[in-house]
Amino acid sequence: MSYAEFKAKIVKAYPGFNIHFTSNGAQHMAVIGELVLYMNAGSDAIYGMMNGVAIGRATGFDYE
Repeated sequence: MSYAEFKAKIVKAYPGFNIHFTSNGAQHMAVIGELVLYMNAGSDAIYGMMNGVAIGRATGFDYE
């Protein structure tokens, strides 16, 4: 999944929220308040963290 695809999926899943995006090429990250969603280059799955605790694969995303 490209960075543009990652951003589009996040925006679609969280409409109306103020979202900050970063990417270092190997990992894409989106920050939505205290929720951090990220995707590593080796996986198309989007994973989440809340208050520093991994919450596993994020729901609400089309992973196809």
